[in-house]
Amino acid sequence: MRRLKSLVRDEDASGIVEFSLAATMFLTLIFAIVEFSMVMYTSSFVAYAAQEGTRYAMVRGKDWNSSCASATSYSCKASAADVQNYILNTLPHPGINLVAADITPTWLTTTATGAACVAYSQGCQVQVQVSYTFNMNLPFYSPSFPFSTTSIETIQD
Repeated sequence: MRRLKSLVRDEDASGIVEFSLAATMFLTLIFAIVEFSMVMYTSSFVAYAAQEGTRYAMVRGKDWNSSCASATSYSCKASAADVQNYILNTLPHPGINLVAADITPTWLTTTATGAACVAYSQGCQVQVQVSYTFNMNLPFYSPSFPFSTTSIETIQD
């Protein structure tokens, strides 16, 4: 009985308990910082993907006769599928599953000044919208962050 009382009063093991609590909180903080960094990266990348898709579409307008054979083809007229394939296959996207993204290219029938024009023609506008939901991977808490960006450019060729 005396030995049990001395073990209860002994404070040598309190360091282990304090270390385990502090280490758990520290590691949780580190993982949260990494995950929130991924959220910020994803937000930036979705905007970049929309801009690059719009750029790809704006230089492949009505002046070209044939459709694009691949995402890296030149001298061709881009379709919605070509813009989607360009974004999915040529842009590096570590940590982001772009296959789950909603990529919607639209060829508008107005110029930047609001005048009417024929879709795909020089001076008209092309719009690419990219929507993606990022799911965090934290224990006991997994929020989702929806991102959506629209980019509009004037067709140059």
